Amino acid sequence: MRKTISILILCLVLLLTFNSTIYAGAPKKASVQTIKGTIEGLNFKQNQIIILDYNGKRHTAKVLPSTILSIEGVWVDFMDLYFGQEVEITLEGKNAKKIIAYPEEDPERYGYIMPGNRFKSGDVLFISQNQIEIKGKSGREKYRITPATTIIKNGGMANLFQVKPGDKVVLTFDDIYSAEVSSLRVQDEEKHIAGILRGKIHSVDEKKKIIYIKSPRIYKEGKGWETSRENILSLKLSKDNLYNGGEIIPLRKLKDYRNQEAYIAYDEAYGNKNIAKLQIKKGSPQNYQATVEDIEYGTGKMVVNKNLIHFHPGTIVIQNNRLVDVLNIDRKKDVFVNADRIMGNTVASFVSIEGTSILDDRIDDTKLVVYRGKIEDIYEYEVKIGKLNYRLDHMKLTNNKWTQLKESERFELSEDTLIYDSQLKQTIPANQFISSRYINVNDIKDPRLRERVKSNFYKNKTAYFIVRESAFGKELLGLNITPHINEYRQNVNTTYSTIGEIEEIDYDKGTINFTKVKNYNTLNNRWENGKDEEVDINQGLILLNDIPIPEDKIYALRKGAKAYIIKNKESSLDKGYVILIED
Repeated sequence: MRKTISILILCLVLLLTFNSTIYAGAPKKASVQTIKGTIEGLNFKQNQIIILDYNGKRHTAKVLPSTILSIEGVWVDFMDLYFGQEVEITLEGKNAKKIIAYPEEDPERYGYIMPGNRFKSGDVLFISQNQIEIKGKSGREKYRITPATTIIKNGGMANLFQVKPGDKVVLTFDDIYSAEVSSLRVQDEEKHIAGILRGKIHSVDEKKKIIYIKSPRIYKEGKGWETSRENILSLKLSKDNLYNGGEIIPLRKLKDYRNQEAYIAYDEAYGNKNIAKLQIKKGSPQNYQATVEDIEYGTGKMVVNKNLIHFHPGTIVIQNNRLVDVLNIDRKKDVFVNADRIMGNTVASFVSIEGTSILDDRIDDTKLVVYRGKIEDIYEYEVKIGKLNYRLDHMKLTNNKWTQLKESERFELSEDTLIYDSQLKQTIPANQFISSRYINVNDIKDPRLRERVKSNFYKNKTAYFIVRESAFGKELLGLNITPHINEYRQNVNTTYSTIGEIEEIDYDKGTINFTKVKNYNTLNNRWENGKDEEVDINQGLILLNDIPIPEDKIYALRKGAKAYIIKNKESSLDKGYVILIED
C-alpha cells in the first residue's frame, strides 16, 4: 500500500514538473490593444503605418497580408489609406490585426469635432498664394490658403512653392465651418508617377484587382518606347481610373479589351507597380514635341507644332512626375504628345508637360534668378554686380537664355548666404567676405584663403549670383566665385542649361549622375532630350528648395529630385557651377 502511494506521489511530482516546464518554455502571447487616432505616416515600402492617438502618443505598426482593412464595411487595400485619416486599429504586439478607417466626414462619429479633426483629401488641381483647388471624392473643391497655413512635406516644414499640381494632399481645418486651411500635408512621393508603359491586356483578376499586361514597352524620354525585360507585367489597380476614350470603364469591362493595347501611367509603391491611369489605345500612334500654341478646354482642342490635337478626361497628363488634370495643360508650355489617329482626328493618349518650374514665377510671389557678372563692390551685407568685361555687361538668365543688363544692381547678403570659392573649393564665411578690413585675418587657418581675404582678392572677380527676388527685395542666397573662368567674348557660349533628375550621387568623386536629361537649345528655344550624364559638382554651388547646401551636407539630396544645372563646357566631364534642386 505504501509502495503504491509512493509511486502515485512520484508521478504527481513528475507531472507537475513537466507542466511547469511547458508553461515556462511556452512563448507569451502578444498583448492585444485597440488604438484610436489619425494616420501620421505611411511607409508603403516597409508596410508600416504610424498612428497618432488622441493622447498625443505615436504608434508604429506592421501591416501584414492578413491584416483586415475596411472603410464603412468595405474591404480596402493599404494603398487606399491616406495621411490624416481617422482610424481605429487593433494591435497584437507590433502587428496590425485590423484597421477600420473612416471617411472624411462621418457625422455619427462625434457630436463635437476638435480643432484640426476636420479634414479633406484629394489631388491638387490648382494652387496659388491665397487658394487651393483639389479634386476629391466629391469633385472639385476650393479652399483658402493664409500666411498661417502650415505646409508639411517629407516629414517637415516646407515652402508653399514645393506643393505642385497632382500632389496628393490632406487639408485640415481648425474651424469646422471655415474654408481656411490650417495645415496642408503633402503625401509621400512613393505615389509619384514612375513611368508610362504600353502593352496588350493579357488578363484581369477582378478579385485581386490585378491587370496583366503582355509584351510591355516602357517610354524613355528622348528614346521612345523600349521593350521591357519582362514578358508579362502585373499591375495593381488601387482606384477606378480606367478609360476608353473620355469614358471611365469598370474593371470587369476591361476583360472585353483582351489582346488590345493600352497606355498606362504607373507608380511603384508598396513593392508593386500600381496603375495610376489607364487609357485604351485605339488608332495609329503619332508623336509631337513642341510648344502648346493654343488651347481650348471647353472643346478639348489644342494646337501643337501647327497640328490640331484633341484631348479628353481620359488623356494621361504628366507633369513633374505627377499625374495631373488636362486643365493643367497651358499655352506656351513645352509638351511631348503621344497621340492616336482615330477616324481622321488626332487624339492625345498621353501628354508629358516638359521643362522645369524651378526658375518660373512661384505661387508665393518669389522667383529664383541666376546672374553672371563681376563683383563690382562689397558693402556691409550688400554686393554690387558689374560688367563681365569692357565689351560684355553682366548677364541674367531669362527664359533659359543669357541676356545682358546694362545697369548695375545690388543684392542683399546675409549670414546665411553661401559664398563659395570654386577655385579653392572652399566656403567663405559671410563675415570674412564682407568685413575683411575689420577682422583679424590671422584667424583664417587656410593660408591661401587668408591671403585672398587680406588682399581684397574677391573684388572684380567673376561669379554666379543666385538671387531670390520678391516684392521685398533681391536676396543673395548663394555666390559662386569663379576667377579661373575667363570670358573675353561677346557671347557666353560655354555656359548652358540642363535639367534632369538625380539618379545617383558619388560622394567620393564629387559627382552626380542625372537621368531624364534635357539640354536647352538656344537656337530653337526649346528643351531637347539628352543622354544620362555625370556632372562634376566639386566646383559647384548647390541649393535645395532655396537652402544652400555645403559640400558636407549633400547627403540631404534625394534620388529623383529635379535639378536645374548651369554647366561650363571645359572637358569631357561637364562641371556644374550652379545646381538648383527642388523636391
